[in-house]
Amino acid sequence: MIYRLFILVFFVVFNFAFSEVYTPETLKEKEEFSKLQKEKIIIALIDDPFYNLSYPNINSLNTTMENFLKNYMQLNVTFKKVPYKNLQRDIKSGIINGIALIPKNQIFDDKLDFSDSIFSEELYVISQNESIHSLNDLNNKIIYTSHTEPYINILKAVLDNNDLHAYPIPVDNLKKYDEKLILTTNPVLYKPKYGIKIGHSPGIAIALSHKYLNLIPYINNALNSNYRKKFIDQLNTLNRSISYNNFYTSLAPEEKEYLKNHKPIKVIYEKDTDSLVSYKSQIDGKYKGIAPNIFKALKNNLGINFVDITSTDYKTITDLKTKGFDATVLSKTQKRSKDFIFSEKIYEVGTYIINLDNSPSSSKTIGVLKDSVEEHIAQRYDINKNIIIFDDFNSMVKALDDRKVGNLLVTNKEYFDSNKYNIILFETIPVNFMFNKEDVVLRDIINKAFEYSIDLKNFAELSQLERDAENKIVYLKNREIKDTLIIFSIVFIFIIFAISVYLYKERLNKKNLLKDSLTNLPNRFIFDKFCNEENSLTGSTFVIDLNNFKNINDSLGHEFGDVILKEFANFLKNSFIDSHIFRISGDEFYGFSFESHEEIIGKLKKYKDFCPTLLKYNITFNLGVSHKTANISLATSFKYSDLAMLETKKEKSKFYKIADDKFIEKMDRESSILSLLKEDISGIYPMFQPKYCIKTNRIIGAEALARYSSLELGPIGPFEFIPIAEKYNFIHKVDYKIAKESIVFIRDLLESEVSLDNFRISFNISMKTFKRDDLITVLTGLLNYFKVPGKYIEVEITESIFILDMKDLITKLKALKNLGIQISLDDFTAGHSTAGLLPLLPMDVVKFDKSLLDSLEVNKSKGKIVYKNLTSLIKDLNFKIVSEGVETKEQLEFLKFLGVDYAQGYYFSKPISKDEFTTEVKTL
Repeated sequence: MIYRLFILVFFVVFNFAFSEVYTPETLKEKEEFSKLQKEKIIIALIDDPFYNLSYPNINSLNTTMENFLKNYMQLNVTFKKVPYKNLQRDIKSGIINGIALIPKNQIFDDKLDFSDSIFSEELYVISQNESIHSLNDLNNKIIYTSHTEPYINILKAVLDNNDLHAYPIPVDNLKKYDEKLILTTNPVLYKPKYGIKIGHSPGIAIALSHKYLNLIPYINNALNSNYRKKFIDQLNTLNRSISYNNFYTSLAPEEKEYLKNHKPIKVIYEKDTDSLVSYKSQIDGKYKGIAPNIFKALKNNLGINFVDITSTDYKTITDLKTKGFDATVLSKTQKRSKDFIFSEKIYEVGTYIINLDNSPSSSKTIGVLKDSVEEHIAQRYDINKNIIIFDDFNSMVKALDDRKVGNLLVTNKEYFDSNKYNIILFETIPVNFMFNKEDVVLRDIINKAFEYSIDLKNFAELSQLERDAENKIVYLKNREIKDTLIIFSIVFIFIIFAISVYLYKERLNKKNLLKDSLTNLPNRFIFDKFCNEENSLTGSTFVIDLNNFKNINDSLGHEFGDVILKEFANFLKNSFIDSHIFRISGDEFYGFSFESHEEIIGKLKKYKDFCPTLLKYNITFNLGVSHKTANISLATSFKYSDLAMLETKKEKSKFYKIADDKFIEKMDRESSILSLLKEDISGIYPMFQPKYCIKTNRIIGAEALARYSSLELGPIGPFEFIPIAEKYNFIHKVDYKIAKESIVFIRDLLESEVSLDNFRISFNISMKTFKRDDLITVLTGLLNYFKVPGKYIEVEITESIFILDMKDLITKLKALKNLGIQISLDDFTAGHSTAGLLPLLPMDVVKFDKSLLDSLEVNKSKGKIVYKNLTSLIKDLNFKIVSEGVETKEQLEFLKFLGVDYAQGYYFSKPISKDEFTTEVKTL
């Protein structure tokens, strides 16, 4: 009886001592913690699909949090599930005293204190339908998010750092939008086809009201002692369970039956490969890499039992036909596809051309291994007589060294010393798992595992990290062995390096110091060398570009085109005997001459006007000439010549242009402005020129005019930066920036509760921007994001836009109208005659160009007749009229007499700043 009592007491004491209950270490801490345990605390559990998710025998993260606070820490806590969007409200009202599993953020800083991080998650943008491959694919897109503000802020920061913009829209249920773009930390919940990682979430923590600050250190200690690892294990288990569930529910009945009864699946790897796909470890002799890691994950996570038999039993591909093994890793080829089946691609490896310098006539031959993917690739590009097939790798390399074969096509470039061989990337090839033709069910299971459970990209990154770590270990081990020889090794390596560099430079010189094979003129390599070494020369540089040459090649053939190039090259050599002439590209020639501009232009003009070949085939050329002085480099002088040549193509008045000081100053300033605009368009801002109702003399809106200011160049007029933006194809960035600022301006007025009846802000959309496919998406996104109705916006287009496809133009105009946006035709009669098109277009307003009013000063009577008739025409078409450039009271009275609706110009106001215009509007 006493024995039994002793046993009972022992078990009670043992259970108490080792039960899962948090206990502070010191007596003082125990006393303080005991008081804290008695305080009533209401904790919000975020009502999130992932945090609520559980499986049989697997608790949800929220349940794990309940066990931690209530059972492990034994706090007097009540839990309440709250959607994230209601947390701030409930904290502020005192309904809750804290939040569990919340990302650390500054939003709650004034109300809550945070524990140490429990875990962190990765943040993704995913979609089932929309293809995403890089951050650029998110530009100007709508992205649906949860209400978790820290995640939205991370997304905005990442996009902003990459000069991109998107429109995050918080929603209650992301599942409804999984066919769109969504932001999530749990992509496995949505089975996406596409996705990219944005970054990491802030640490997930426990946050308590300031009055419970003293409890935070105990929570941190409890997490450190045991529970942080439990949370992380729980997180990983849930992710694996979701992945497995996604995978298993995708299987057909026969696939599930296969998994239930399958025998170990025997795998072999290529023995003579050092690829990241699979390689033999130098440390433990096991096969590692992408493929082994995938097989390991399939075994551990999905229960598919793969066994590596590479080292125990030598097999060939033929044995796969007879079921000597079940799977291997090879590239898919047409020949192999006749006998085997393949999984989806698991990786891509490069194939490389390997050769020696100065190879004899056999250089056209190429060596490949028998039955390899390299053999298949070689047969696609060359004839069989040039392809030499080898049974083993070593004999193939020996044949190259003995110059019995000119080139090798291989995948394992690591074998070849770059000091001895030329190594040239030829083509990347996909790598797959290969199976017996009968194993269709196994192949389909593996493909479904790739789709629903295995992230192949992550395996490539993981395998590279493992290999880097192994290489480092091997390197340190080898260095330890060779420490005693280090001095001799350094000397030896230095000598070899010096010799290798010398030989490399010699080979490079022999290889590149060649003349153009067609014209026998020096090539670009010699041109670059000339520019680097002869900067002290003074004279003239010139650049010539032949026109209509592509048509000659297309119509008469490249051989005839080559004859013309040779003839032109011979003319240059014979005409500029003491000069340096180069053929840079197909139909472009560069030259340096000691002759004057006039002499160079004269010779080329005479040749252009009297050469029978050029005249017969309508071939012309453009010429740019620059004076090379001692204080500028040859490269700079040639740059100015090239710019001058390009300018002649645009001007079309003369075939030549001289890059004089004025031209160079203009180009340098344009280059400076271009560099600033490319680097940052934050200096673009709007000025607002008010529009007035002529009848009431009240402001009815304004035109937002683009302006630019930089720290380097100060204010830059639109007559400078607008043409540059158009020329270099980023005028859309300027248009979209002004559109955004205009919409934000309206948003600010609405939030200030300013009355905006019949009030609109207009901005210009250029022809190039109007051609873009994203125009409607961007404007829709801006209006939705800033919650501004389209009725406050007016888009101005110019008459030049009518050269676009009329069907596409009308479609886009109607789309803008559907948003409530008003359409205005700007600069009417400023350079195009489009009156006949007006009835066809969904327009609202026609803006008469300032030149119409200016014409009244030249011939008042005729000018008034023109203005009156145009006004009558536009009114008959039921369009409103805005008269631009009103500068005098007399002009205003004339417009009032004609019944013109609106006016803008210096008589009323010059363009003013946002703040000044805001003041004007608020006084209406």
